[in-house]
Amino acid sequence: MLRFKSEVRIGYFTDALATILRVASTWSALRQVDVQINSIADPAPGRAPTTLHPWDLAVDCDPIGNVRIDRHALGEYFRVQLPDGYDVVFESSHIHVECDAHRGPLREIAG
Repeated sequence: MLRFKSEVRIGYFTDALATILRVASTWSALRQVDVQINSIADPAPGRAPTTLHPWDLAVDCDPIGNVRIDRHALGEYFRVQLPDGYDVVFESSHIHVECDAHRGPLREIAG
C-alpha cells in the first residue's frame, strides 16, 4: 500500500508520476511492505537545483520502517522496472525517482 505524508502535494498528475507510483505500489504488494511517499511537488529551499520535484516529475519515498534492506530492494525494483528515461537515486534517507526530461538537440536527417 502507498501512504502519503500529509504535506505531499501534486500539482499536475503526469503519466510519468503515475508510472513511478504504479511501480512503487506493485513492489509494496509483492513484498507486503507499505511505501511512504515523502515528496512530489516540492519546491522547498535546499533542494538540488536540478531536481524535477517542482514539475511533478520526481518522487521521494521509502518503505515504512525504513529498513535499509527494504530501501535497497525497492530502489533496485525501480531500476529494473522503470523504462529508460527514469533516474533512481538511493539517497541516505530515501529513494529519489524522477523522469529525466532531458532531451538531446533536435536532429535533422537528410533525405
